[in-house]
Amino acid sequence: MRIGGPVHTGLAIAGMAFVGLALPGPGRAQDIPVDLEVVLAVDSSSSVNAEEFNLQLQGYADAFLNPAVIKSIRNGDHGAIAATLVIWAGDGGVRQIAEWMLIDDLESAARFAKEFRKTPRYMLMDGTSISTAIIESVSLFNDNGFAGVRRVIDISGDGTNNVGRPVPIARDAAIEAGITINGLTILNEFPELDTYFSRFVVGGPGAFIVTADSFSTFSAAILNKLTREIAGETRPGGTMFADARGGF
Repeated sequence: MRIGGPVHTGLAIAGMAFVGLALPGPGRAQDIPVDLEVVLAVDSSSSVNAEEFNLQLQGYADAFLNPAVIKSIRNGDHGAIAATLVIWAGDGGVRQIAEWMLIDDLESAARFAKEFRKTPRYMLMDGTSISTAIIESVSLFNDNGFAGVRRVIDISGDGTNNVGRPVPIARDAAIEAGITINGLTILNEFPELDTYFSRFVVGGPGAFIVTADSFSTFSAAILNKLTREIAGETRPGGTMFADARGGF
């Protein structure tokens, strides 16, 4: 499995984004079958202060310890998912703070939450590059030890792309590789960020967006999002929307 720490594949993968990422090959015999492989990509740019950063990580920790999320995991055909968590900012500013882990019960979910909650605040200062977050997240699926029925990148953020590659190029390359991108938008600075994510960021089968009015409602929003993401619910009509208080 991949060891946590900075991701250093940006230049190579960024070049691939322009020509299309290779489709993931079939799972190796030793890969563990799971219902979902998910990269949780958390905004750690300079617009996110220490309190807001902690609210994001605590929101993910609370969600993974929630009985509704555990129930969704256990209800899958394999009864297990694989997850990793990265924080991101500008072009090249991506750090994996929890390596890939099998989650199939409350105990394993608690170990995963403990892994990323012990991480100190990293202030990544070089802007906001959603495209780099996508490109680097795609690379994390390679040789991760799991064979998922679905592959998802789950991006949370409070701003638009302002450095690095154009987001649609990275998004389309991820979709070409069979990966769905979902979004969790925090509307404290950009009230129309959900519309931006809908146009430029999310995509793939069953892609959807959950919105939170502020960092204080992030925990409810991520619980809403994870339960649907793990269950693999798909609905007709393109991108789906929800908020921290309601359903689709």
